[in-house]
Amino acid sequence: MSRGQIRRRFKVNLSELEAAFEDTSWERSYYLDLETGETVMVTEEIRQQLEQIYEEARPDEIAREEVDITPILNRLSLPEWEKDALREANQIEQSFGVRYISVPHAQSSDAYRDMEEFITTVRNQRLRERLWQAISGRRPFRRFKDVLADNPIERERWFSFSDSRLRERVLEWLEDEGIELIEGPQ
Repeated sequence: MSRGQIRRRFKVNLSELEAAFEDTSWERSYYLDLETGETVMVTEEIRQQLEQIYEEARPDEIAREEVDITPILNRLSLPEWEKDALREANQIEQSFGVRYISVPHAQSSDAYRDMEEFITTVRNQRLRERLWQAISGRRPFRRFKDVLADNPIERERWFSFSDSRLRERVLEWLEDEGIELIEGPQ
């Protein structure tokens, strides 16, 4: 899809989508539901359980095109929340690329670049030098936050700056996916 070409218009909960974008865990995957605008999470554990269900299913229970795992889930003694999570993961698997698209994982390079750009906006030369030093060594994210902990005004400015950059990345991704947001509460 070429940049700027709109495929769909709908409301998206930007806070949920931003949280998904920020999640660096590879134990969770997030998907945007192109019908509802909801952000849906699937854990690696649920994904593995679903794969196991697919592998153990009898051919008459599962057709390749559409997988109804309800009869299989009915035989399993799982809590209802887990069955619901498996149904949702199955629906995502069956409708991936049509109804659901993957939300990208956070890239530490983006966050690092944000820190670099923020440092260039710091007016206090001593603080600016301390921040450059903090991101030059080991554990740059932790050290960066430690330096800002002693500077509450700059710390709050960093949070605002970082949130703004995250929002920009989310909106750019939505645009790249051909999604136009409809303003207003979801």
